[in-house]
Amino acid sequence: MTIKKFAFVFFTISLFISQIDAQEDTVTSRTQTTTHDTITIVKPSDLEKINDIRSQLDKENSTYNTPNTPAASDKNLLRFIQKENDSKLSPEALYWINWVRDEASKFNNTVTFKDTVITNPLFVPLIFNGGLFQRNLKLYDKDFFHKQFNKYSMYKPDTSLFAKEAYDIKFENRAYDYIRLNHPRYFHYSMRDLPNDKVEARIIKKVKYEPDLIKVTSDANIRDVDTPVKFIPERRYWTSHFESAVQFAQNYLTPNWYNGGTSTLNLNNRQYIAYNYNKDRVQITNEMEWKTNIYTAPKDTIHDYKIGEDVFRLHGNLGYKAFSKWYYTFDATFQTQLFSNFTENTENKLAAFLSPMNVNLGIGMKYDLNKKFPKDKHKKLTMSVNLAPLSYTFMYSIDKKIDLSRHGFRVNAQTGLYNRSLSQLGSTINSTATFQFNRNVSWYTRFYYFTNYNRVLGEFENRFNMAISRFFSTTISANLRFDDGVTKKADYDHYLQVNELLSFGFNYKW
Repeated sequence: MTIKKFAFVFFTISLFISQIDAQEDTVTSRTQTTTHDTITIVKPSDLEKINDIRSQLDKENSTYNTPNTPAASDKNLLRFIQKENDSKLSPEALYWINWVRDEASKFNNTVTFKDTVITNPLFVPLIFNGGLFQRNLKLYDKDFFHKQFNKYSMYKPDTSLFAKEAYDIKFENRAYDYIRLNHPRYFHYSMRDLPNDKVEARIIKKVKYEPDLIKVTSDANIRDVDTPVKFIPERRYWTSHFESAVQFAQNYLTPNWYNGGTSTLNLNNRQYIAYNYNKDRVQITNEMEWKTNIYTAPKDTIHDYKIGEDVFRLHGNLGYKAFSKWYYTFDATFQTQLFSNFTENTENKLAAFLSPMNVNLGIGMKYDLNKKFPKDKHKKLTMSVNLAPLSYTFMYSIDKKIDLSRHGFRVNAQTGLYNRSLSQLGSTINSTATFQFNRNVSWYTRFYYFTNYNRVLGEFENRFNMAISRFFSTTISANLRFDDGVTKKADYDHYLQVNELLSFGFNYKW
C-alpha cells in the first residue's frame, strides 16, 4: 500500500507541475493561438503546499524496511522458496505471491460481489491496455464542411444530462495518458497478464447405436423361412353384465291448493344381472331381473303405500348352434312377485309373495344378432328372438286369499271356486332387443307371447333411457299387457292393460 500511495502522490505532484507548464506556454503564445477556451492560473500559495506533500511522503515511507536475504542455514525457508535441483520458485511460493498480488484478496470477508464493485479508475492498480495513441487524436476535422454550410441547425441535442460523466471520463483518460508517457515504470500489469480463457459450450451428442447391416450372401428362399407363430389371446367364455337404477318422482301439494289433489312420492327400482357363456357352438344365457314401483297412497286410510309393479324374473336359455345366427334352444322362465298388494281402503289382497308364480318351458330355435356400426362406435344393435312351438306353462298361487280372477285362474266346476294352479300347453315367443343410439341414449324392448290356442297372454315392455352422466339418467317406461283369460272389471271393460312411468334418478351399469 506504501508504493501505491507513493504513486498517487507522485501523480498529483506531476499533475500540478504539468498545469504550471501548460499555463506558462499558454501565456507566451496567447497572441499566436486560441485553442484553449479557459486559462487556469495557479496561485503562489498552492506551490507552497509541495513541501507539505513531500514531508507526508517521507513519513509514509519511514516504516519501509529492505527485505533481508535468507541465511543459507535456514534450509526450511529455502526449500519452501526454491524447487529441488532448480533455482526457480516453488509452486507454494508462487501461490502465495500470486495471492498477495491478487487485488480481490484485499477486500474484507464481509464484502460480497467482489467482481461487481464499481470504483474510480484513478484509485485502482494501473494496467497497461496497449494503447499508444491518444484517444482524441485528429488528423483532420471531419466536420469542417458541415460547420461551413449548416450553421442554422433545426435540432440541437441536449448533452447537459451526461456532461459531468463525460468530463470525468476525459479527466481520467488524460491522467492515464500522462503516466503512460512520462512514468511507464508504474505499470506492473498489462492486458495480456489478465486471464483470457473463454468458456465455450460443448455440444453433447447422444450416442446412437447403429447395428451392423445384415450381409446377404445369397438369395433368400421363402420356403426355408418358418411362418411366425400366430398369437391367440386368451378368450373369455363367461361374460357378465349388470344394471342398477333407482329413480323417483315426487309431487307436493298443500291442503288448500285451489285445484285440489294429493301429494305423492313414486319410487322406481330395477336391478338386472346377466352371466352368459359362449364357446364354439354352445351358448348359455342366464338372467335375473327385479323391478318394483312403489307410490304413496294418501287416499288409502288403511295402507300408507301401494305397489304399482312388482316383478321378479329368472330366465335361462341353452342353445346349440345350427347354422349362421340360428341355435337349437331350450328356454325356461320363472316369474313371480315379492310383496303383497291390497285394494284401496280394504284388506283384500291383489297379489302376494309367490302368489301367483309362473313357470314357462319351451323347445325351439333362437335367432341371435349383434350388429355394430363402423361410423359410430357407440351405436349398436343387440337382438335375440326365441321361438318355441312346443311350450308348457304352469301357474300356481300359494296364497288362496288373493284375487285369483285377476291372474287368469279358472273356476272349479264342482266347488265354484277358483283353482290355485293352472297348466297349459301351447307356443311361446320370447324376444329382447337393445338399440344404443349413442353413448347416452338407448332403447330396450321385450316382447313375450304365449297362447294355448284358446287363450292369449302377451307383454310388450319398452324402456327409453337418457343418461345425463355416468350415474344419473331419465327413464320413460311404457308396459302393455294383454290377457283375455282374466275377468273384466265394471269400471274398465278391456283386456289391454297399460303401465307408464317417467322417472329420474341414479343409474349405473357395467
